[in-house]
Amino acid sequence: MIGADHSGDTWYEATVSRYSARTFLRGQREAEVCVIGGGLAGLTTALELARSGVSVLLLEARRLAWGASGRNGGFVSNGFACSIDSVERRLGLDAARSLYGLSRLGTDYVRAEIAVTDPGIRMGDGWLGCLRYADPVGKQASVAKMASDYGQEVQYLDVAATRQRVATRRYFQSGLDPTAFHVHPLRYALMLAAKAEAAGAQLCEGSPALTVKRDGAGYSVRTPGGEARVRHVVYCVSSLDRRLHRPTGRAVLPVATYVAVTEPLTQDVIRTRSAVSDSRRAGNYFRLVDDCRLLWGGAITTRVSEPRQLAERMKADMVSVFPELGNPRIDFAWAGLMGYARHFMPLIGTDGEGQWWATAFGGHGMNTTAMAGVLLARAIASRDDEYRRFSAYGPRWAGGPFGRAAVQSGYWYMQLKDRLDERRSHASREQESSG
Repeated sequence: MIGADHSGDTWYEATVSRYSARTFLRGQREAEVCVIGGGLAGLTTALELARSGVSVLLLEARRLAWGASGRNGGFVSNGFACSIDSVERRLGLDAARSLYGLSRLGTDYVRAEIAVTDPGIRMGDGWLGCLRYADPVGKQASVAKMASDYGQEVQYLDVAATRQRVATRRYFQSGLDPTAFHVHPLRYALMLAAKAEAAGAQLCEGSPALTVKRDGAGYSVRTPGGEARVRHVVYCVSSLDRRLHRPTGRAVLPVATYVAVTEPLTQDVIRTRSAVSDSRRAGNYFRLVDDCRLLWGGAITTRVSEPRQLAERMKADMVSVFPELGNPRIDFAWAGLMGYARHFMPLIGTDGEGQWWATAFGGHGMNTTAMAGVLLARAIASRDDEYRRFSAYGPRWAGGPFGRAAVQSGYWYMQLKDRLDERRSHASREQESSG
């Protein structure tokens, strides 16, 4: 099950050395801030608060970064799960530029924290976004718009240049983002934890928050072993706990994706050390990692149980794009549970009474969790109000089981559109060659 503790079943867990488990909350403690959730958003918030001299206690129900924060694809790039075009249509160009700038702040934060502490966490540079159908005019227009409107450098690559990097007939034109990079996300999360503790934050594992109740001018947060009395509470639980803070819990939909890692390969079809993804709505994303293994991700579903024969399903997807890989052994396969809001933008905000939230990063969380942690820490420590730029994307009821059904139907519809786009592209090429 995705909701279970999968300690040790991912390639990431197999390639880190965790310190001994941190203590659980016992007895009564006091702090200025309690951060609930030990993923990337919570760890960044705790680190930045501690750096600002604010006393902070972080509660993690299981182990730090055991959820999506330590199980994701590891891509770090500007932007959000929601396309910037959609943001621009809703808010206008100026507001979209401001939000995109904040997403860049998150990317720069991850890059800088890694560079000064553990450069080995960074595993490669660049992100290649490939089209599954021919559209040179559309791709060039998109690249030009990102440069002119958002100052985002992207290199346009034609079919030949794309296939020099990823040798498959499934891909056509592409855009190479040289400002993106990819990382070992679990090592990064554990690095943040060590820095937060060094700065004075208290991190507790095995300490699920059971209740949060008003207590005078602050709040009482109870766990099975103790109680924290604090002035502020920051909820960073994504889709893993939707009962604790009802306004955000009912606004988040759990969505699963899957990742596999092969045995070490000798191959000549993936010729880039950049991260790669394709243009399908629920497309593939992949990269070469240590020992020339291929990390392959894909599929999106609202089903929260891990499918049977996951490794074989991921392998079939992999070789459908790169048949020259043959029959690679899958050494690791796992699921990860993401949190999405209906508008596909992160939920970052406050009720104005000491409760704050940073959640629903929607599968684009490496940069946006960093951004959210910085924004909320600044808001609490120095009353900075930059986080208010996300006020247009507040918590909205996601529809419960009806919302999950609608999302799943939407993904099936998008996958059908993907197949139709690819068939039309194939038919057009056939007509050109016969003419």
